[in-house]
Amino acid sequence: MKVQITLKEKKDYLLLLLACLLVYYPILGNELLDFWDDQWVVMNIYTESGFTLTNIINILTHFYHGQYAPFNEYLYLLLYSIDGYNPFLFHLASLILHIFNVWLAYVVFKRMLSESGRLKDALVRPVSFFTAFLFAIHPFNVESVAWMSASKVLVYAFFYLLATYTYLLYIKSEKWGYYWVTLLLYIFSFLGKEQAVTFPVWVLLIHWLYGERLSSWKTVMRVLPFFLLSLIFGMLTILSQWAYTTDITKDGGYLFWQRCVYACYAFTEYFCKSIVPYKLSYIYPFPSVVGEPLPTWLLVYPMLLGTVIIAFWNYLKRWYLFFGIVFFIIHIGITLHLISLSRFVVVADRYAYVASLGIAFLLSMLCVYVYRAYPRFLYLGVVILTSYVLYMWIYAHCRTFVWHDTDTLKYELRQILKHRADRLEGGE
Repeated sequence: MKVQITLKEKKDYLLLLLACLLVYYPILGNELLDFWDDQWVVMNIYTESGFTLTNIINILTHFYHGQYAPFNEYLYLLLYSIDGYNPFLFHLASLILHIFNVWLAYVVFKRMLSESGRLKDALVRPVSFFTAFLFAIHPFNVESVAWMSASKVLVYAFFYLLATYTYLLYIKSEKWGYYWVTLLLYIFSFLGKEQAVTFPVWVLLIHWLYGERLSSWKTVMRVLPFFLLSLIFGMLTILSQWAYTTDITKDGGYLFWQRCVYACYAFTEYFCKSIVPYKLSYIYPFPSVVGEPLPTWLLVYPMLLGTVIIAFWNYLKRWYLFFGIVFFIIHIGITLHLISLSRFVVVADRYAYVASLGIAFLLSMLCVYVYRAYPRFLYLGVVILTSYVLYMWIYAHCRTFVWHDTDTLKYELRQILKHRADRLEGGE
C-alpha cells in the first residue's frame, strides 16, 4: 500500500522532530552510568563478543540477570561494533528511536481516528498531532530516552507501534500479508521488552474503537493468535526471573491485599503524573518493607480511587474518555503490583512510556472539547495551553541533565534519601 504524505503532514513531522531535539539534545553529551545498571546491562560479554553466530544465538537463547531483551542487546552489539562504548553514539540511538516512536504515534492515531469515524475529519490531524507532541516532550519519558539501560522500552515501543500500524492496514484491507507482518512485529516487540504482552488487549480496544463486536467469531479468531503468543511470552518472562534467582519476587513478600493497596497507589501516581508531572525521580522506593504494617496514609488510595471511579462512571460513556483511560490502564496495568515481579520500586517513570499516549490523547480531546464548547474563552485557553506546554518542555529538558553521569544521579538520590529521612523523623 503506497503511503502519500501531504505538505501539512510533512510540517507536522518537522515540528515533532524539533520538539524532540529541543528537549533531548543535552543527552548527546551524557555519559554511560557505570554505577546505575549500565555497567552490566549495556557493558557486558554479549555486547563485546561481536557479530558471531554463536553470540547472536546466545543472546537470543540465554537469560541475563533476570532480563530477556535480546533485540535490545542486539542494539548494543551494533553500536559497540561501530565505535566501542562511545556514549554519544549510544544516546544518539536512543534519541533517534524516540523520534521514530513519536512519528509512529502520530501516524497510528491519525489512521485510527480517521478510519474509525469517531472524529470529524477536520479534527483528526490536530488531535493526532497534539497527542504525539505531548508524547514527545513529556517529562515522564525522559528516563526511557536519557538512561541507556532503559532503551529496551524504546525498542519494544518501536516494534509495538509498528505492529499497531500494520494491524490497522490489515483491518482496512483484510490482506493477510499485513496480519503475518503484525504477528512478526509483535514477537520483535516482546524481544525488546516483556511489556509488549499487552498487545492482544490493545488490539481488542482497537476493534472496539472501530465499532466491532468483540464477541464476534471474526474478531475472536483475529485476536486469538496474539493471546496465545502472550501466554508463551508470559512463561518466558517467569523463566527469566527463575534463571536469575530462586526468589523471583522482590515485592512478593507483601500480602495480596497489601499489593492491591500498592496497585491503587501506583496507579494514582502514574495517572496524576501523566497529567501534571511533579516530583519526578529515577527511584521511588516502597513506603514500607516486607513484614512491616503499611503506612496509614496508603490506605486512603483505594478509597480515593473507588470514589473517583464512582463519581465519573457515567462520563465513560463518552467514547474518547473510555478509549483514553482504557488505553492507559492496558499499558500501565502489568507494572502495578497485583502480579509480583522482580523490581525494587513501587513506581518507575519508564513504565509509563507507552501508557502516557492515552493521557496525551485525553488532553488533546479536552482541548477540542473546550474550544468547541467555550469559544469565548479561546484566548484564555491558548494562554493556559501554552503555559502547560512550556512547563512540560522545561521540566523534561531539565531532567535530561539529571542523567548526565553517575555523580548527577547520586546527587538526586542523596536529596531523595534526605527528604525521606526528614519525613520519617517528622512522623515520629
